Parts: sequence; structure tokens; C-alpha cells
Amino acid sequence: MSEDTGSTATPDPRRIVVGYSGTEGSEPALGWAIETARREGRPLTILHCYDVAHVPVLGPAPPDQQTELIASAADEVVAAAVERATVVLGAERVTGVSVLGGAAGELVDASEAAHLVVTGSHGRGRLLAGLLGSTSYNVTAHARCPAVVVRGAASLHPDATHRVVVGIDDSEAALHALSRAAEIAVVAGAQLHLVRAIHPMVDLHTQPELGPMVYGEAYAIDHARFADELRTYAADSAGELAERTTAEHPELDVSFEVVEDSPGLAIARAGEGAGLVVVGSRGRGGFTGMLLGSESHTVIHHATSPVMVVR
Repeated sequence: MSEDTGSTATPDPRRIVVGYSGTEGSEPALGWAIETARREGRPLTILHCYDVAHVPVLGPAPPDQQTELIASAADEVVAAAVERATVVLGAERVTGVSVLGGAAGELVDASEAAHLVVTGSHGRGRLLAGLLGSTSYNVTAHARCPAVVVRGAASLHPDATHRVVVGIDDSEAALHALSRAAEIAVVAGAQLHLVRAIHPMVDLHTQPELGPMVYGEAYAIDHARFADELRTYAADSAGELAERTTAEHPELDVSFEVVEDSPGLAIARAGEGAGLVVVGSRGRGGFTGMLLGSESHTVIHHATSPVMVVR
């Protein structure tokens, strides 16, 4: 992948990399990536992957010619996308690459040196293998930089009317997500909204720090009391994070809420109409060996706004 050395718009030269298949499902991702590159003054790489094993036979041509035809079609897809991006960013900041290989693997490799890697939620090309639903999942699970999944047709971005929503809990991953969300909100002039979801019967087992509050003699539990204590604890901890974030970024408008619901669903619902939803790659609960936590996966699946997963 060639590097563009012509742009000096940002002291951090890392690229935004977007996976593009030329299909309806990948168009919003391309548009979002172009606009984000414009806002942040970053170079953009448009990466298109094709796999000859997943395209139909193109007439009676021999295998070698088949491969050439498929590669030529892939180059046309990339060229059209580069032309679209160039109108906004200028030719010196746009690179297009078509690669024979799997989209997820190539995007994860590209994420090693990227600022962001962006995918659409699903889609398959007419002739060429494009970004499937599993691609977004695999990229967000394995990417070595923050990964954004763009859902739906609307290309939302953080601004004065579209807030940044971030899911929080007591995990290190959530703290990383909050830090990144705050940075984005500051630059965009957007409100930052923290969402902490609680579920008393789940948190009883997944939040060991609450044990002294809820475990009585012989594990006899007053569930009503536990629920009240959990609400108080969640509100206090969310408030502390909001205060800390405000102290670090005095110009930032920070709010928070505590919701009794599944964390993934609560964050997705709070993110309706947001410019961006930010989550950590793994929070409390689930299996520690999973690279993408179940709640993060739920947010990606249900959110209608772009979702950023931060490692």
C-alpha cells in the first residue's frame, strides 16, 4: 500500500482506510470516510478486495483471462471511488488500492498503520466479492486501531446538533473509549453524552466490586436494596467520570445517564440520531477470550448511527 506524502494538513500523518466494494452497503462508509478525512485533514486510502473464488464465471474465457477481467472490474470500482473522493480531498490525499484477497484480513493488516479503519455494515458486489456482514465484525474484533462501522444510508457526523454517545462501565476498555470520544467531541464542537447501563441480576455476578454491598450472611440478598445501591453506585461512578472529563476538557458539554437495560441495547438506543457512538472493544461480562465483547457487538448490530470500537 503506497503512502501519500503530499499532505501536511495534520501533524499525525496516519491514514483513514475505508473498505469499499462498490455496493449499496459500502457507499455510506465511503461517504463517511471522505467527510472524516476532510474534517481531520487526513489522507484516505480506499481499499477494495476481490476473490476470484466468489465471482461467477464470465463467459467462455479461459481462467487467466477470467482473472484479468475480474481484476480490471475491480480497478474500475476503485477508480470511481477515488474520483469521488478526489473532488473533496484533492488527488494528493487519496489513494485507491484493489487487492486479491479477503476483505477482513486486508483491512486488519491495513489497520496496523492507520488512524481509523471504516467499513459498511454489509454488502456484496455484483461481480466482485465485497464487504459482507462478517467483515465488519471481524474488522472491529481484530483491528489494531479504532474501527468504525457505518450503518444505514445517512452519513452522520458529530457536530453542534449531533452529539457523541459513549458507553461506560468500570472496565479499562470503557475508559479508553471515553478518552477517544471526548477528543472527538472537542474537535467537532459536539456534546458528549455518557451512558451507563445496569441490570441488577446481571451486575450481581459481573461486578465483583459491588460484593460487599450486596452479599449478606449466607448470600441472603435483599434484591430491592441491591437494585437501589446499584443505581446509586452507577450514578456516582458515571458522575465522577463526567466531572473528570469536564475537568480535562472545560470547553466540553458533558452529560450522563444511567439506564436499566442491556448495555448494548441501551447504548444503541441512546445513540439514535447521534453523530457517533463510541464503545470499548470489551467490557465487563462475556468471555475474556473474545476479541469483541458481546455488548459491543450488540451496539454495532442495533445502532443506526456510525459506531466506533476503541481498543
